[in-house]
Amino acid sequence: MECIKCNTNMKSVTMYGGVMPVYLEFKKKGILETEKRSMVECYVCPQCGYIELKAKNPEVFKEI
Repeated sequence: MECIKCNTNMKSVTMYGGVMPVYLEFKKKGILETEKRSMVECYVCPQCGYIELKAKNPEVFKEI
């Protein structure tokens, strides 16, 4: 992936929000509804420090 700020090749890294890696979650109201989750991919530009986040499995959110 190329940085949109300076066109340098970005590096894939893991972003932690406490003990666990960061993830996205959506749940409709109701006890019978299941939650939809996707881990987050994080990329950092070693040149300018720009960070980009991307859902690893965005297709799980198509039906919400």
